[in-house]
Amino acid sequence: MQRNGVKFISLTDAHRHICKDIFRWQKYAVLTFDDGYMSLNEILPWMEEQHIPATLFINGKYLDGKSYRSNPHEKYLINAELFALTSRLIEIGSHGWEHTNAREMNLDEFKLGIELNIERLHTHPRYIPFHAYTWGKHTSETDRYLSSKDIIPVCMDGKKNYNDSTVVHRELIDK
Repeated sequence: MQRNGVKFISLTDAHRHICKDIFRWQKYAVLTFDDGYMSLNEILPWMEEQHIPATLFINGKYLDGKSYRSNPHEKYLINAELFALTSRLIEIGSHGWEHTNAREMNLDEFKLGIELNIERLHTHPRYIPFHAYTWGKHTSETDRYLSSKDIIPVCMDGKKNYNDSTVVHRELIDK
């Protein structure tokens, strides 16, 4: 991608570009990784050598090293590994306490999941107040709640209005 004129930037920089409507004469890409899989330990050192920033959206419940999902072979970063990632090229955002569809939760369940996750992640030196919805599923209530906590929602639903300044669209950022 870099050989084709695409510059990798952080999610924070991309959000700043979008909010300030900075003219984008250059092609940009933002790399994000959901869930916090242990396999990140294999790719992140190479990405740092290449000076490629990335945002990791983490499910806090999985930082204890256990797999709570249907595949018991899925391995996640543990808390110590996550907190050892302090490169300026890495940003840490929220992906919820568990990998749960926000549309299938009531608002109180969603709030509790966000609060638990932020409690675990907010002390990370590279924490950013962004939340990537699982599968891009959200509601206007969940958006309002995140906004009330000064957390920026990140979606992957390209059907939303791209003029909505309260949501960062992964599709918009990497075009």
